[in-house]
Amino acid sequence: MGRPIGGSMSSFSKELQEKIKTMRENNEGYGPQTILAELKSRHGYSTTELPNRSTIAAFLKEKGLVKRYERNQDLPCKKMDTPTSAHELWQLDGRGNEAAEGVGAVALLDIKDVFSKTYVSCFPAKMKSMQGHPNTTDYQTALRLGFTEYGLPKRVQVDHASVFHDNKSKSPFPTQLHLWLVGLGIDLFFSRVHRPTDQAHVERSHEILFNQILAGNPEFDSWDGLYNKCQERRSFLNHHLPSTSCNNKPPLIAHPEAIHSGRFYNPIHERKLLKMDRIYNYLAQCTWFRRVAKNNTISLGGQIYYMPKAKYREQLEITFCSSCKYLMFHNDKELLINILPIKNLSIDFLMKNISNLNQINSLQLPIPFDWETSKINTTFSDSNLTRLNRT
Repeated sequence: MGRPIGGSMSSFSKELQEKIKTMRENNEGYGPQTILAELKSRHGYSTTELPNRSTIAAFLKEKGLVKRYERNQDLPCKKMDTPTSAHELWQLDGRGNEAAEGVGAVALLDIKDVFSKTYVSCFPAKMKSMQGHPNTTDYQTALRLGFTEYGLPKRVQVDHASVFHDNKSKSPFPTQLHLWLVGLGIDLFFSRVHRPTDQAHVERSHEILFNQILAGNPEFDSWDGLYNKCQERRSFLNHHLPSTSCNNKPPLIAHPEAIHSGRFYNPIHERKLLKMDRIYNYLAQCTWFRRVAKNNTISLGGQIYYMPKAKYREQLEITFCSSCKYLMFHNDKELLINILPIKNLSIDFLMKNISNLNQINSLQLPIPFDWETSKINTTFSDSNLTRLNRT
């Protein structure tokens, strides 16, 4: 009848089996190779007394002491080439919080064009405390200011801050800011994790702008005074301060074509510029994996979806159908178990913070000169945009 089935390591002593089991339970990071090394160096076992690495791995699997494999897929991203023209690639980043006399805690959000070295935007986001972090509204405001002055870029590069990237899952769902940029026809690229040199251009901007605006703790009458100071220094750097990377000329003197990207933007036209089809096509390239909770739900993009036919802890594969605008949920046997409309995805959701531009008293927007442009203004029902529409 053959040898009785005893499982992995059945030919080794119960004492050794229990020692390996206890070692793994007390040290989650110990794998088979580490356990072998520990038994030899700390417990005095010889090579002939021990099983090989694969036998220990099989033993741990039988005892349920191995990590469950999590399927994952990162967000789709095009290959990022070195820019060859102005406004082909912007770098966006936020500097750490600083105390501004007369204003409070602020974080400078800076944008720099990689090719022309133009200082695109410098927005002092006001924080509630020194421990605060800039949110989606702050970054959208900084970008809208840059768009208004220089037009829309082709690409924007950022780090892995949670406002840009979903860091809670190995299969991240695009953030609101990410989808907003996609809807405007702008590709978002992520720098490598823990590689600040990937953002070298905007990191250098942080140092220069801080030294010329906030160093020495100057006092400001109000936030508007600080904002105006940021714009005055940015204009000076672009038009008057020679840069070694621009052949000792100011950025906009060395690259006069950087005055505008050619892709026009105005906040009061944003609704018309945002194309949901771009977002649907992008989401159709994504795949997400989520495990089912005890109450038969999964979380995707901060939204809860009910899965009555799914099992607890089962990993679901989720895709998006761009033609029907629905999410498709498949179980681990590749069977379709649910079809649900995607939640909280609309133009209103993506651009809901646009009224914050109304708080910048010194902002001047282009005046519409034709009837078609004027008609676009009427699409905004937000009473906070009354002043913007009058312009």
